[in-house]
Amino acid sequence: MSHTMKDAEILAHFDGRGTAEFSLSGLEAGQSDMITAIGFEFGYDLKQAEAVSRSTMRMIFVRTDSPTARQRAWQTHDRLRAGGPLLATWTVPGTAPGAVGSVTAVDMASKRRGLAAYEANGIRGFVVFIAVLSLGCFILAWVLRDSPNTPLAVMAAVLGIAVAVAAALTPRWMKQWYEKNRRLVDLYDRQRSGQVGPPPPPGPAGPHPGSGSGQ
Repeated sequence: MSHTMKDAEILAHFDGRGTAEFSLSGLEAGQSDMITAIGFEFGYDLKQAEAVSRSTMRMIFVRTDSPTARQRAWQTHDRLRAGGPLLATWTVPGTAPGAVGSVTAVDMASKRRGLAAYEANGIRGFVVFIAVLSLGCFILAWVLRDSPNTPLAVMAAVLGIAVAVAAALTPRWMKQWYEKNRRLVDLYDRQRSGQVGPPPPPGPAGPHPGSGSGQ
């Protein structure tokens, strides 16, 4: 099957060499998160991802020799030898109190790439872009203020206000997104390394330990 062969081809790159490079084209580019997840399981971190052309993407991974990464690679090899899955699913706290959810290694790879991009580039460029767009809307509204296209001028002004509000709020939204996903990735990594166990399943509410009636 092509999917199995694809997995085998990916695994062949993460064979312990210092770097692993992928050139993805067409539908293969949609597998970038899966490749990143597999690399992470074998102790590799994504160093660079760039679009070489409109249809080709290049990804370069570097082997990490930290004790945590080496342990993760050994665990992955042991899991595969035992017939386990290539990429495992892990439990994380859910949104409701006491609830638990599940995330996949591919989910975490996508979040990890987003966090790395945020840490490397921030969102200043995006905020400047939408601020300029807002200014353009206000200029258009000013130019059209006395023309027969008054409704168009009003629409441009309203759009300019909306974009300006988005420019002002985007940094806060992105910071909240970053902090939420940073905590999720850190928890996943600690669970993956065995530093903490998965959260307990929700159960019936009961008295807290030591809260007996005899006081």
